[in-house]
Parts: sequence; C-alpha cells; structure tokens
Amino acid sequence: MAYIVWPLIGVAVAIVFGAGPRRHAYRPNANGSLFAGIFGALIGGIVGDGLPGALAGIVTPTSILGAVVGALIFCWAVRERREDTEA
Repeated sequence: MAYIVWPLIGVAVAIVFGAGPRRHAYRPNANGSLFAGIFGALIGGIVGDGLPGALAGIVTPTSILGAVVGALIFCWAVRERREDTEA
C-alpha cells in the first residue's frame, strides 16, 4: 500500500511545485518534474520509514514526511532556472 501512496504524494508535490496541466503549454518539459516527484517520494518514503518498515508496506507519518521531503528535493533539482534559458 505504501508503494502506491508515496508516488501519489510525489505527484501532488510536483503539481503544487508547478508541473500542473496548465503549465504544459508554457513548459513542455514539465513531465520531468512529475517523474522526479514520483521518484523522489518513493525514495524519501523508503528512507523515512526505514528499510524494515518499507518492506512491510505500512504508511507511517515519518514515511509521509520523507516522501514529501524527497519529492521536494527532486522537483527542486530538475526545475528550470533562469540561467538555463538562452536569451
């Protein structure tokens, strides 16, 4: 169950972070943020819960916090920066 909840948290964080459907017209590479949010939440949930808890598949408050933090870190890492665009 936890392996379904953590990626959903990652999608929610990525949408709040700016990868929503209305931004696709302005940022065609916004899918990278969605995938980074999913992956970051999965990794963060596993780290937050610890390996024995993650193998059990139980959702705990620490795993949810880890999923949110992991998704934020990965979404921040792939965001567009002003210096990345050519003037």
